[in-house]
Amino acid sequence: MKLTCRFSIILASCVLFFLLCSACALTQYSLRTQLAEKTGIKGTCTVILYGANHYNDIATVALIIPEGSRYVFDIFAPEFNYRTIKGVQAEDAVRMAENFVSWHSDFSRSQTSSISDAGGATIGYEVRPLYRQTTFGMQDVMDIYYFPEGNKKVSVHVRLNNDVERKLMGGSDDRDGGK
Repeated sequence: MKLTCRFSIILASCVLFFLLCSACALTQYSLRTQLAEKTGIKGTCTVILYGANHYNDIATVALIIPEGSRYVFDIFAPEFNYRTIKGVQAEDAVRMAENFVSWHSDFSRSQTSSISDAGGATIGYEVRPLYRQTTFGMQDVMDIYYFPEGNKKVSVHVRLNNDVERKLMGGSDDRDGGK
């Protein structure tokens, strides 16, 4: 009886420990983004074009990173999902980004946001498409997270909003199961 009780306490302690560890991992913070004017983008930049890989690839975004930045942006995706162009002047980078995100037939307009580090300094820009609300149920269809890794790397995670992904995969929000 004592052995079973000890085993239960040890097992419960291990489970609690792993839950606490996973909770700490989930609290990894993401860098902030906020709406920004395109006119704030200056100098020579690196442009990262993510998505637009098939006829309905709406998870499309362009990142504009000022060259000479102390941060390296690492896209959390296979290399065939994005392209990197270096040495682009700011005006050309903005034009390139806007053209890239506007390719889809349901495109409505683009939205530019600045990406800030933990100290609040702007380290890059995001240009994302907003789509017609009637097509996907919302204009902004993506969740994009910027996770700092060390003091020089930013890991970029792009994914579709869960509701939008369900709609694209043939799921339905109807109560009758889409019948």
